[in-house]
Amino acid sequence: MGIAPEVHRFYCVENPALTPHVRLTFPAYVCAFSGDETLDEAITRYRMLRLNHLGRDPLPFLKMRYANTRTRGRSTNPGRGFTEPARLVEELRLMDGGTGSFVEFENRHGDVWRAEWHGAWFVAEWNTQNGTPRQTELDELVEFATARLYDR
Repeated sequence: MGIAPEVHRFYCVENPALTPHVRLTFPAYVCAFSGDETLDEAITRYRMLRLNHLGRDPLPFLKMRYANTRTRGRSTNPGRGFTEPARLVEELRLMDGGTGSFVEFENRHGDVWRAEWHGAWFVAEWNTQNGTPRQTELDELVEFATARLYDR
């Protein structure tokens, strides 16, 4: 993966004239980036990854929005924001049994799914017209959601 100077800002204090000419490269997993990130999104992803740890596990691209009626936790931004897969799994488990709770999650391809609890779990592809909700169990939902993040 290559990182542009607008994202990494190396040498911006020590030698600002050098910064525009520096590109960082590092090994990356294909699931970590969409390739369509805005500058702000690229900066956020850059900060989330541990570039100096070459043996790191994949940190897939994941944007999420949620409201949990059991814990009263919810997203603070109006849209989906970047987070880690562990957060998605944690929220799904905490929402189990919380009527009206939902989570929307987006993968690197821009595909979005919405899972809601209404006496049972229902999941639907959110960005298509034929995204009919289907009932599922919690463990199956967690497996489904996780697989969508690593999907090629």
